[in-house]
Amino acid sequence: MNDIKLSFGQIEKMKHAIGLGYENMKKNRYCSYRNRYIVSKPDNDWEELVSFGYATKREFEIEKQITYYVSDLGMKYLGALFGCIITEMD
Repeated sequence: MNDIKLSFGQIEKMKHAIGLGYENMKKNRYCSYRNRYIVSKPDNDWEELVSFGYATKREFEIEKQITYYVSDLGMKYLGALFGCIITEMD
């Protein structure tokens, strides 16, 4: 990968967003059934992930929400970190 260092908190938030857990990993593969992390105000960890290209975000004005998504690059980072292949459900 590259020299970007993520904090434990950032990694945990990315795992939570895609529902990653060892109990639902099969043969070093994980198929993400979701990809979102919803907040009511900007989150510094996620904003940094967006700046690295490991996440994207969308703001919803009416609902006053921000939704962060793990990007393809972020999925590859997590996959390399945990020794698995991560894909998303269609």
